[in-house]
Amino acid sequence: MEAGPALPKSEIKGAVWYPAYEEANVATGLEAGLVGKGQIGKGMWAAPDNMAQMLKDKVAHLTAGGTCAWVPSPTAATLHAMHYHAVNVRAVQEELMAGASAKATGAVLDSLLTPPVAAPGTVFAPEVVKAELDNNCQGILGYVSRWVGQGVGCSKVPDLHGTQLMEDRATLRISSQHIANWLHHGVVKEAQVLEALKRMAALVDDQNQADPGYRRLSPAYDGPEWHAALDLIFCGRDAPNGYTEFTLTERRRERKELDRRANPTKE
Repeated sequence: MEAGPALPKSEIKGAVWYPAYEEANVATGLEAGLVGKGQIGKGMWAAPDNMAQMLKDKVAHLTAGGTCAWVPSPTAATLHAMHYHAVNVRAVQEELMAGASAKATGAVLDSLLTPPVAAPGTVFAPEVVKAELDNNCQGILGYVSRWVGQGVGCSKVPDLHGTQLMEDRATLRISSQHIANWLHHGVVKEAQVLEALKRMAALVDDQNQADPGYRRLSPAYDGPEWHAALDLIFCGRDAPNGYTEFTLTERRRERKELDRRANPTKE
């Protein structure tokens, strides 16, 4: 948060820390003696409706030395299991062992600890800032509207383009902390964030119009769901480690109390 303005999320995985993380993750597991005894994990496939692409891409986790990886559904798990019939992970790991110690120490760890922040004096183009704000705000509102409004945690949330993506508190934390970081370093102003939130609220309302349990965010902009998004962003710098649970729980309790008062006969 204090190191500098974060890179746009689309650029963060291209920074030096990310390949260092991927290399050190496997190398550290190999150095620890996990081969044949424990699992070396890889990341989530976040698009549960795009199984064809997952089947094409996720085999890379095995060829990199991973022995398990997160998938979003039983169908995805079944398809991903086919990769383990195509790749001999034990043989891959044995090949990687020779260079494991170098990738678990020294320069790789230095790169891993290099935060993905912009160089001093960097000015992001206005269209980059707008796109980043829209993406973050839409994801935040799409998630909190379900968590706070309906008590639904990890779930499929459509992105800006309507693609269903798995969202959870970790992705919420990333998006809200990203905006909080840009606010702190003057990349964006509060008025810009509020304008983006209101535009994205209309989109999220439209995306959820078929859900009878959904509470609209616009035009009132005043429900617990809306205030949860504001809290996560504008109080994000002060949130311990950027964790979202405190805000989500407080606003969920507020929503349940409002529902109780509106429908006392359901008690």
